[in-house]
Amino acid sequence: MSKGIDIKNVSFAYSEEKNQLENINLSIPKKSFFGITGLNGSGKTTLTFLLNGLIPHQIKGNLKGDIYIDGTNTKDKPVSFFAKSVGMVFQNPDFMLFNLTVAEEIEFGLKNINLDNHTSRIKNALKLVDMENYEDRDPQSLSYGQKQKICLACILAQDSPYIVLDEPTAMLDYKSATKLYELLFKLNQKGKTIIIVEHDTDFLFKYADQIALIDKGKIILEGKPEDVFNHTQILKKIGIKIPNQSNL
Repeated sequence: MSKGIDIKNVSFAYSEEKNQLENINLSIPKKSFFGITGLNGSGKTTLTFLLNGLIPHQIKGNLKGDIYIDGTNTKDKPVSFFAKSVGMVFQNPDFMLFNLTVAEEIEFGLKNINLDNHTSRIKNALKLVDMENYEDRDPQSLSYGQKQKICLACILAQDSPYIVLDEPTAMLDYKSATKLYELLFKLNQKGKTIIIVEHDTDFLFKYADQIALIDKGKIILEGKPEDVFNHTQILKKIGIKIPNQSNL
């Protein structure tokens, strides 16, 4: 099996009720910039929980099908195994920050997966997100955008080859969101696989090289941004914003 993430015939329900995801088949190549979009409640966040073993190991429910990360089935290894390769940045950074200083926050993850060279890893990660000399700051004293950068720095310090972000621009202004995407694009150019859940289709059209549109738990469209966003009738019917391609 090739390098990357492969989701094969996956359906998932949190209980005995209707499936949140229905017969998902998706291949995310390594080193790609992959966008996932859809309306609220369509199953996007649940889909991200498949990508590092949170489903089925920590988030329980009825899972059918298989998810492979670089050829390893997520059913066969614990979440800690995949934490070394798949870094998750959740939508609300306050759910991830609980240490007294930025340095301690980043170091917490390094200790959990038994990595060394903590000091240099912390400094390099903070430099990448343009937050040098923030080691001693209290994470809770930072702005929302800065908190998101610290969450990303936690993943960068671990040198995770896959970075998954769930709607990271939801509470950012346009300038901050643009800076974040420029950073993610640079990381992608250096070989990181970026997987991002995003409502703003303008950003996806500009930066992603592949996109999946999910609606009511099903993949409706998948492919290059220009191909997906050319299905204007489908996008309008679902309620997805058609990106302004002339300005990009």
